[in-house]
Amino acid sequence: MKFILIFSLLFFTTLFFGQNNKTEEPAMFFDSTLLSINTMEYIEPNEIESINVVKKDTVINGVLYRGQINITSKNPKKYDFISLEQIKSEFTKIKSNDVIYMVNGAFIKDNIETFKLDRNYILEVEITNSEEFYNLRKSDTKFDIINILGKTKENLENKNKVLLRGHEAIGVK
Repeated sequence: MKFILIFSLLFFTTLFFGQNNKTEEPAMFFDSTLLSINTMEYIEPNEIESINVVKKDTVINGVLYRGQINITSKNPKKYDFISLEQIKSEFTKIKSNDVIYMVNGAFIKDNIETFKLDRNYILEVEITNSEEFYNLRKSDTKFDIINILGKTKENLENKNKVLLRGHEAIGVK
């Protein structure tokens, strides 16, 4: 009797407190490509043809999503989505795994595995090492920060600016 009680107690404990991969977010598909919801921030709204919402729960790669959002673009062949790991391997020479990702100066905190960017959206990739920060030079923690600059209006204007510097003041006598 004691064995049955202990077994049932262990069974119910693992059932209720076991690790489960649930998310309250829907699965986001853009032209049949699974993306994180954060990725939609970097897609031009005028390029969207239609949106279809499915209210059925979906399991993808062992993760339960609360529904689906299927987005179709006007030109599906225009987009070439790549993951953050692919950006790291193609645009940088970083070999370490300790990396912090940023897009246009904003940190990517969630959904790093499913976060993807359009290859055509990337303007420039900047790399900063933790040793460049004065307060972190003596620290044992070493990491790299990858800042991905997208083709936004501000970034394109800053890229095309030409600064003229000289040692003489113009118009001063």
